[in-house]
Amino acid sequence: METDKLKRIFRQYLLGQTGEKETSTIDHWYQSFDNERVAPLSREEEEAIRLEIWQNIRPELERKKVHYLKRSWAAAAAAVLLLAGGLTYYLVNTSTPAYTEVTTAVGERKTIQLADGSQLTLNAGSIVRIPKDMGKERRLDIVDGEVFFDVKGNPAVPFIVESGPLTTTVLGTSFNVTAYKEVNRMSIAVTDGKVSVQKTGSTADVLVKDQTLTYDRTKNNTTIDAIDKSLLEWREGTMVLNDASFGDMVVLMQKNFGLTLTTSQVKIRETRYTTELSTTMDPVKAAEVLAAIHNLKIEVTGHVVTLFE
Repeated sequence: METDKLKRIFRQYLLGQTGEKETSTIDHWYQSFDNERVAPLSREEEEAIRLEIWQNIRPELERKKVHYLKRSWAAAAAAVLLLAGGLTYYLVNTSTPAYTEVTTAVGERKTIQLADGSQLTLNAGSIVRIPKDMGKERRLDIVDGEVFFDVKGNPAVPFIVESGPLTTTVLGTSFNVTAYKEVNRMSIAVTDGKVSVQKTGSTADVLVKDQTLTYDRTKNNTTIDAIDKSLLEWREGTMVLNDASFGDMVVLMQKNFGLTLTTSQVKIRETRYTTELSTTMDPVKAAEVLAAIHNLKIEVTGHVVTLFE
């Protein structure tokens, strides 16, 4: 939607000539300012905005009676500023969202088939946003979690996966994206084909079959290594910890078993954890096995498991 069209819609709204849907949309947008603090404007900015508003509605004032709005100058100022760029998104997207959100619960794994022929497998506790129209753009967003992709090739419409600061672009391949919001390490592992991975503000890295790119949120750096295929065993019902920090282990245990692990001992928090657990195990039994492997003991209270030496 172009700026000229937006201005025309606002002019019609000022004159009370918009349809019910457009009127409702703009009214709702105005109401969104009610609880927001608007930054004060300088005298020069107020004068520029006042002149812009006058120039846009003056032609209509000469022909028809204006339907006056009971709005503050701050809201009117925001309207003009948004006309220059920001309101387009609001008017286009206030109805139905342009994507479908797919989620998995604790311990759940789900495989879905996309309209373009691609297949996604979601690990436990994942959230993925998928565009409703895959013909125009194949751009998915992993909000949280881990997803394995088997992409159907289409050179005319590249397949793009956004996962926080990492953007992965492919034509046709299979790869795994680990992007849990609360896990320090993110990774892109290619099992077939080739992908391009770009971190915000950096140049893209190209990964080929059996390569993994790992991004460390704390250090803000990336490394490329040979793929560790054991980390893909989650698709077969195995949770793998490979030199995981205590914090990362806590997240994965909660996602897979619904348990909250905690400890009051610094040594346990600073330990790195490596083990494999079947996700079909009883949650408490899984915690017992994890603790035994690392020579620890547990105390269970409901869904909370306390680790200690």
